[in-house]
Amino acid sequence: MLRLIYDLRVIRSLPIRAAVFDGDDTLWRTELLYDRARAAARKIVERQGVDPVQWEARQRIIDVENVSVYGFSPSRFPASCLQAFREVSSDVKYERDEEAERRIVHAAQSVFRNNPKRIPYATSVLRTLKKRSVRLGLLTKGDPSIQSDRIERSGLAPFFESIEIVPDKTPKVIRGMLKRLGALPSNAWMIGNSLRSDIVPALRVGVKGIWIDAPVWEYEKKSIQTPEALVVKARDIREVLEVIA
Repeated sequence: MLRLIYDLRVIRSLPIRAAVFDGDDTLWRTELLYDRARAAARKIVERQGVDPVQWEARQRIIDVENVSVYGFSPSRFPASCLQAFREVSSDVKYERDEEAERRIVHAAQSVFRNNPKRIPYATSVLRTLKKRSVRLGLLTKGDPSIQSDRIERSGLAPFFESIEIVPDKTPKVIRGMLKRLGALPSNAWMIGNSLRSDIVPALRVGVKGIWIDAPVWEYEKKSIQTPEALVVKARDIREVLEVIA
């Protein structure tokens, strides 16, 4: 029988590879929850005699504007739905209906009550990367209570050596994550569906990016220029395994 003998000095000198994943719409579907909550609120708006198309257009604009007021707290989205309703309804003969407004807010809040579904193949991709000795980090942006709940519901936490919930993914935050994973930026990848929030901050510290072309909300749709040599566009999460070979 052929016996393979490994030189431990060589093994120990191999560079540590790391992959840092975004959470929302990279590992679990979040935008779908917002779409469903918005659709539920829109039906209530329409029953009140308010133009639902105009309401949704204003809601999407106001929701982005309200990031400066509410940040990424759970108050922002319901507040944006209500604010848009009051603004659009002011253009028609409408007597304020507090019960209708309460129902709109309740419908909007369903985004936080419902369980986000895992992205197909997310579990198998993470499992394979672990088997390949790639150290995994989870870096997700948003309200700590909401994101903690989504992480727990996803069932993916055991795959990660480091998990962090932050208000923004800055270069400093990414450096800290890599330090905990024990990897240099040149041996690390950032995987996410937002060029603005996930990929660009990673590029600034020398981390390569895998951008998964998945739905994002209006706040993330800002036009971003990225060095093509450092960013790989993936159709879905399975292609991550081909990149981190």
